[in-house]
Amino acid sequence: MRRRIRWVAWAVFGMMWGPGLVPAAFPHEEGHTAETFAAYHSSRAELPVAFEYPAAWQVEESSGTHEAYAQVQVYGPASLEPRLRTYLVVRCVPPKAEGGRYANLDEMVESYRATLQAGLRVDEERKVQVLSQPATQLDVSGIFQLPLDAPGERSVPVKSQRIFFEQEGRLYELAWMGTPEVAEQVAAAFAHLLQALRVIPHS
Repeated sequence: MRRRIRWVAWAVFGMMWGPGLVPAAFPHEEGHTAETFAAYHSSRAELPVAFEYPAAWQVEESSGTHEAYAQVQVYGPASLEPRLRTYLVVRCVPPKAEGGRYANLDEMVESYRATLQAGLRVDEERKVQVLSQPATQLDVSGIFQLPLDAPGERSVPVKSQRIFFEQEGRLYELAWMGTPEVAEQVAAAFAHLLQALRVIPHS
């Protein structure tokens, strides 16, 4: 399934909408072009999600090796931001009783804070709703350190947003990251992902 919508200009970084979130009206600005979105529908029981993403972006699924989780990352094209792999991510973590790392949502959020890369900071934490479930949203910014083998500059300014919620007994992390130059565009793609997000009930 493919749909065409227009990029929406974001008045304030971090504002977004999705299922359970209140939509805000943003005026269309010149320079934003129509974007084609494709549908993602997981066939994996450990990643029971469906959403939409920019069709030109690259989808990669993966699973944890040292801890139990399944995730799908959607990477922006190189032309969008050559210094950093701009991405959207949806991660699903099973409960601790089923091999997961976290006993509850608060523990998952605190673990993210504790392992946040030096140079990054949480600018704001707020309570929101996703799929009618209570969620914690973290707005993050700062300097991201690229791997040692990355060409060129290794320190890149970034903006990011993380949302944590629980559904059907599983913990979820939704996120995006990009440089300030593309943050508006990536945040719009993330907002669309949220708007189309569904968790598929597992048997």
